[in-house]
Amino acid sequence: MPYDLGYVYDEELTEGKYCPHMRVTYERQLVIIFLEDARTAVWDGMAGDDPRVVSLLRDVFLQPPSVLPYNLSQDPYYLVSSKGGSWHYIHGFLHLMFSGQRKGFFVEAGALDGQQLSNSLWLEQELGWNGLLIEPNVVSYRALLAKHRKAWASNTCLSWDHLSRRSVHVSLGVESGYMVPWWHVIGSSYQLGVTMNSNKYDSFINMADHSYSWTQCFPLSSYLLALNISTIDVLSLDTQGSEKEILYSFPWNSVTVRVVIVEMVQDSLEPDADFLTFMNARGFLLLSHQEDYILVQQRDPFLSRRLS
Repeated sequence: MPYDLGYVYDEELTEGKYCPHMRVTYERQLVIIFLEDARTAVWDGMAGDDPRVVSLLRDVFLQPPSVLPYNLSQDPYYLVSSKGGSWHYIHGFLHLMFSGQRKGFFVEAGALDGQQLSNSLWLEQELGWNGLLIEPNVVSYRALLAKHRKAWASNTCLSWDHLSRRSVHVSLGVESGYMVPWWHVIGSSYQLGVTMNSNKYDSFINMADHSYSWTQCFPLSSYLLALNISTIDVLSLDTQGSEKEILYSFPWNSVTVRVVIVEMVQDSLEPDADFLTFMNARGFLLLSHQEDYILVQQRDPFLSRRLS
């Protein structure tokens, strides 16, 4: 591993929690964080295209695609739950748009364990695509690495503007015995201070155990610079409330994005008019919307033919 591992304490400072990139000591009811390696010191406010930020991300926070055979779960209950929620809705459009297209590139932020509700696994397994999986929750990320996905992976979070920053990640979990799918809860984990325009997930948040850890966040552009990527065929965002800000700060003039899948949790059944105006000005057409919006680049000739 490119970094050392350590522990972080929960809000009562009583239970040690696994957390990467740091070691935590408890002293006089204060949590004192010591970075194990000076290379991991990224200050808030550094531009995402700063060479030091890009180099750090590439050298420390990116895990290369696995060369080992897939290690996907075959548990029947898991397989049913892995295709719950909006999975069928999204994959119907992915099949329509990309069946037969080989060797694309995806970015999936909020990748969970790399199999549960994955919007990218089919693209990787069946079409041979490469990509990037971003997951800030440590438990989910460890499970993701164990799946041996053939994509880059990063235990970080996406910054909601064009600057690098450290953020407190709130990880949710439940004790055994609760009759609720684990991904409903762990998938509701979020960055402290980021809120949704809905109380839809409040029941999961309120019932869950909470633990806190520092997470390094980078602008999406930093990952693309680190990997030398200028085209994203599918960009999937599920970051529990920061999706619009991520897209508002994205360098649309220097990166081509063909399809955007973005979770938009809201109480209204009507699409977000201001957000669609922003995306329309960048050439995107709203193909469909439920809890997830599917937006397609109108100037893409291949997609235009597929959807006509």
